[in-house]
Amino acid sequence: MIDYKKAGLKAFNKGEFDAAASYFSLAYDKKPDKKLLFLIMLCSLAKTRRDEAMTLFEIFKLKDKLGMSPDELEEILGALEAKFNDDESLEAQNAISYADFMDAVRRGGFKSTFEDIMFSTRVMIDNRDDFLEFLQNLIKNDFIEMGLNYIETAAVMFAGDERLSALAREINEKAESENLR
Repeated sequence: MIDYKKAGLKAFNKGEFDAAASYFSLAYDKKPDKKLLFLIMLCSLAKTRRDEAMTLFEIFKLKDKLGMSPDELEEILGALEAKFNDDESLEAQNAISYADFMDAVRRGGFKSTFEDIMFSTRVMIDNRDDFLEFLQNLIKNDFIEMGLNYIETAAVMFAGDERLSALAREINEKAESENLR
């Protein structure tokens, strides 16, 4: 009698993810188990994100030593898949996350990085602190009009935020000194 789970583990280790998924499915048909469902989902992930799936597979093998339940592993897998879906969504929108943008800034400076992407790529900012930092960098790098446009848009959302008020004052000072207003 074939031990389908063992055959699936062997196939997964060889990178044969379709075969591994089939073996895990057969094992699940014989004896339903959350661990097998996790392994089936992991095979699906491995087709597009091999390195991440292999890392999770290593964690799976150590789960008993680490004291992890199948539910916790499934939660990690779900979080990874959600992150990958977000990343793919950004790519489809021709956008990058603020963290990725800041990584590029560290390599090439704010002004040149922003000039390289400003007409082709959107920067997706999802929290107030990052947005205010982005505005501050726009102002510091003489993107005054653009900074002003962002502030006007954000004024309603961030009403009463002293940092936004300070940035608005800074823009006004620069604009007056450059006769932009």
